[in-house]
Amino acid sequence: MIAKLDYLNYMHSLKGSIFKILPLYEEGVSTLPDHINSVIFEVHNVKEITSEYDGAWIVQTHAILNGLLKECIKADNKPFIKSKVFGTIDTIEKQIKKLEQE
Repeated sequence: MIAKLDYLNYMHSLKGSIFKILPLYEEGVSTLPDHINSVIFEVHNVKEITSEYDGAWIVQTHAILNGLLKECIKADNKPFIKSKVFGTIDTIEKQIKKLEQE
């Protein structure tokens, strides 16, 4: 079991990791797929230690990250990447607010 405050701190950190996708894409950094895979690995495995806080947000985040892994290799895909990055961050922020109110 993980403390609620630690989980909230993790979620704030996760937002930063997801936001980082956008500048890596914009700059054409070759390690972008590695970064996305790292975030996918983290999200997938955090479920095992945070089952009391899991919800639809984690499934959605995992699915979008998997999709971004495929989309990030396409050129001129910035509007789509940007939309998915900010949409995922918004989903996480909603979960944070929900947890803070509990």
